[in-house]
Amino acid sequence: MKHALIINSSLGRGGVERVISLLSLHAPRGWSVSLALWNKVIKYPLKADARVYFIHPYRRPFDLFKSLVDLYVILLREKPAVVMAIKGKALTLMLFLIGVKRIVRIPGYPIRRYPGFINNLLYSIKRRLLYARAHKIIAISHGIKDFLVREWKVHPDKIEVIFNPCDINLISRLSQKPLNDEERKIFRHKVLLNAGRLHYQKGQWYLIRAFKRISEEVPDANLVIIGEGVLRSYLKRLISDLRLDDKIHLLGWKTNPFKYMAKSYLFCFPSLLEGFPNAVIEALACGLPVMSADCLSGPREILAPGTEYKSDKLKEPEYAEYGILMPVMNGRYYTARDPLTWQEEVWADEIIKLLRNPELLKEYRRKAPKRAADFDAPKVVQRYFKVLGDYP
Repeated sequence: MKHALIINSSLGRGGVERVISLLSLHAPRGWSVSLALWNKVIKYPLKADARVYFIHPYRRPFDLFKSLVDLYVILLREKPAVVMAIKGKALTLMLFLIGVKRIVRIPGYPIRRYPGFINNLLYSIKRRLLYARAHKIIAISHGIKDFLVREWKVHPDKIEVIFNPCDINLISRLSQKPLNDEERKIFRHKVLLNAGRLHYQKGQWYLIRAFKRISEEVPDANLVIIGEGVLRSYLKRLISDLRLDDKIHLLGWKTNPFKYMAKSYLFCFPSLLEGFPNAVIEALACGLPVMSADCLSGPREILAPGTEYKSDKLKEPEYAEYGILMPVMNGRYYTARDPLTWQEEVWADEIIKLLRNPELLKEYRRKAPKRAADFDAPKVVQRYFKVLGDYP
């Protein structure tokens, strides 16, 4: 039996944590998965034989030594064939591991976000050391691989692109769950759905502003946003200022977003930046047509495989093989009083067109589950363990 040890902060809510759960549940015969976490939060299921260890919380620089001591105790006990770090401070811990095979999974763009020259320099050194010491790097999109090669000078042969897995069978079962009475009142309308953290990169305020025009043209339309985050108060105020409280519904975080996806009209995804959006795949798995910004990265690779990113060059809707790609928003915050940007106008016009002509979406609805099947967990997880097992 081979052991793989995965390091992460927790197994709480989030796309990365869901991927860890799927790696455990679908580990192939002859493999077991153990976790090293520093937050005792577990929201996702694990295989019965999965072992979970808790290490000293790594929150500040002086916690590093204690975290490493705990981690080395686990390594001596488990003797894993390979160690994989997923994101954040888990990647920093990987810099100090010796005597084990190290796999680094990059869940998004490793962009310098720290103020000041010294901080950026330290970040750059840390990243370059991390990539140099890793035996293999897993990028979750071709866009991220290209970024690593271009900006961080990582040799392309060191990077394996593996898309996020998606549990199609589970989504199918959960999508059939019934709505409660209050939810049914909302979903008897033509619902535009968005799901994701209420965070800057998700850009939900653009969708809210565009919806003002949409609701004027199509009175039967409603907008539902699933998720929680730091922008909730801003979005609520924007909705109130636009006088759309009865048309736009912030439902918060839901354990089962799929029952809403299955009963919606169109999935609208105005993100400014992505690694690889699980929500887009999940919408497709529910048979929900997708309209997404052509942001870096992921949406184009899901909806228009094999084509080149246009991002800021895309000025009008692109009807791709599996969904509709749209111009990326400009990244600025706006109030209810500000006029719509040209991007918001394009989004509003196209959504109105689709709400009035549902025949345009029938083909996308038919093809959606077929595309989602390409990301089914058993198939994708096998690729992960092939990479993990390639380094004896």
